[in-house]
Amino acid sequence: MAVVAVLLLASCGGDKLSGLPGSSGKTLELLLVANNNAYSNRTQMVIDTLFRVPQPGLEGFNQPEPRFDVIRITNHDFEGNKMFQAHRNILLLEVAESNPNKLYMKQDSWASPQIVIQVKANSQKALDSLLYYNRDRLYKEYYNQEYRRMHKVFSAAPNYKVNEAVKQKYGLNIIFPEEFYLAKSVDNFMWIRKETKDFSLIVLFNQAPYDTPHQFEEPMILDNLDTMLKHNVPSPNEKGYMATERRDFFHTRDVHLGDIFAIETRGRYCCVDDFYGGPFVCYTFQTPNNEDVVTMFAFVHSPSHRSKSLSKRDLLMQVDGICHTAKW
Repeated sequence: MAVVAVLLLASCGGDKLSGLPGSSGKTLELLLVANNNAYSNRTQMVIDTLFRVPQPGLEGFNQPEPRFDVIRITNHDFEGNKMFQAHRNILLLEVAESNPNKLYMKQDSWASPQIVIQVKANSQKALDSLLYYNRDRLYKEYYNQEYRRMHKVFSAAPNYKVNEAVKQKYGLNIIFPEEFYLAKSVDNFMWIRKETKDFSLIVLFNQAPYDTPHQFEEPMILDNLDTMLKHNVPSPNEKGYMATERRDFFHTRDVHLGDIFAIETRGRYCCVDDFYGGPFVCYTFQTPNNEDVVTMFAFVHSPSHRSKSLSKRDLLMQVDGICHTAKW
């Protein structure tokens, strides 16, 4: 079956310019709108496979968290309901014989920032196929709205001192919120963190000369991360040190951070000779002159004994959102 995606973009000039209210919804929460004729047992299995599978990089934990928290309502509940229509991530499913088997995407229909994706199919089978074959596009659009929201929040209360330090050292424009502070800056390495009683959010930067294309392949990315962590991030245990958890799967792909082409790597870190670890996301990219390679390594330290209610997925999304504000 031919799969057609149509992208319809509305103006996204911001709340004041558009007159739209701010969008609602928790981090990585998806509002699914579908009547019973568009939500068979098979469709539910497809939704579960796409959106409720473990978040990449969090599979190795005792309590893996899903990519998205999915809330389903009917069309009757959705129509004319301003609370539901203001949700940031909306997926509308519709099955009718006259439908054209297409995906329609629109930004800021009822609120801002917001993405509304409508899947119109002429049969249940066609609907399931559209969802499955467009899964990467769905992920991208919904994640982009999360990054867009965070960019807006971070811009409202930036830490100018930290942001300027990163700009001076690496030539990067990036937005850290005011709660973060510069913990360490030595040679080509920088450590920026946020500390609370329950968790730590950390972004590490490192710059090294570009020597070989292998620096952008997963094995060498992990080796270089291990070297950076061992030399710069001490463990509370004098004999311990941080490293990537090689017993787990890693997820590596090409992405764009604004005008930056980067290699994204997700996985789990551990502490050698100690008992802690957590999720990380890393971005590896070249400087504009192609002479150096920059690494942004963002991770979460959130021991479960401190607060079982904290979501590692949502905490990681915060530092990931900071990385996605970066541009030359």
